Amino acid sequence: MTEQSAHKHARAASPLLIAAGALMGAVLFAYTLYTAGPAQILDGIRRIGFGFGLVLLLSGFRMAVRAKAWSLCVEENQRFRFRDAFAAFVAADAIGNVTLLGPVASESAKAILVRRWLPISTAISSVVLENIFYGISVALMVGVGTLAFLLGFRPSSGPLTVSVAVSIVAIVGVMLVWWVLSAQPRIVSRFLQHDAVRSAEDRIFAFVSARRDRLAGILTLELAFHVSAVLEIYLLLTLLVPHSARTVLLAVILETVERLITIAFKFVPLRLGIDQFGSGQMAEVVGLGSAIGITLATVRTARNLFWAIVGLLLLLKRGLSMREVVKEVERIED
Repeated sequence: MTEQSAHKHARAASPLLIAAGALMGAVLFAYTLYTAGPAQILDGIRRIGFGFGLVLLLSGFRMAVRAKAWSLCVEENQRFRFRDAFAAFVAADAIGNVTLLGPVASESAKAILVRRWLPISTAISSVVLENIFYGISVALMVGVGTLAFLLGFRPSSGPLTVSVAVSIVAIVGVMLVWWVLSAQPRIVSRFLQHDAVRSAEDRIFAFVSARRDRLAGILTLELAFHVSAVLEIYLLLTLLVPHSARTVLLAVILETVERLITIAFKFVPLRLGIDQFGSGQMAEVVGLGSAIGITLATVRTARNLFWAIVGLLLLLKRGLSMREVVKEVERIED
């Protein structure tokens, strides 16, 4: 079987893989609910109540700041308005959340959805650049969250080793990316000798050199994404557990775990089951009990589902379907 025919078979099987992934996630979700006690989860959701509206507002704000950061990554952005970036971001994120292609689909879809305002090469390089700054912010968040865990809970040797290793990787990653943006070595195009790759790399480095005045603003917006995510968990914790002097610390730690789960398992539709299991385990470690972690993750699943529906409706408003966009993503990959 040739590589092309194998790729076609994989595409044909993708609906089955999505269904299988969703089924496995649902089974894991049901298992975590059963082990923690469905009554406790339902009671926690009832206590959140109208607080879910604030969760939606904060999640919308997070999408908005990343969309704004993306729009700032375009050199000539007069025609690329914030509302266009926001609509494309929400729609693309919906595609990434409900397909197995995950970040590959969502990031490529952003470039596809803004072609009426930007040349595809400019769109792709801007998406890549925004993700570079997002990656820096994630590494900083992981470092802060790991430090909070180390100082707040003094873990045993096993978790301590893992935490220190994660922190070192995050710090080295930030330093390496910042060096690449400053020194501008043609590393990627040297290994992937393709005109599109070389063009995107040149555009990114040219932007960084010419628009240094925007870099701090872009990184600030990316960091605001994480601050609002911590605020969301802090809000939910105040509704779910008695007031504690450690609530902020716990919110930072739990958001760090959530970010790592999102990055590692973005290909799982809505991260159903995976998020509940991972958050439940971490909540147990920090003394909240697995039921609290599962409740937090279930609220996130509902929030992600809400924005996925909004994103798919935005696609329909544009006269597009998710299948059409995914096919275009696969064509670009080829």
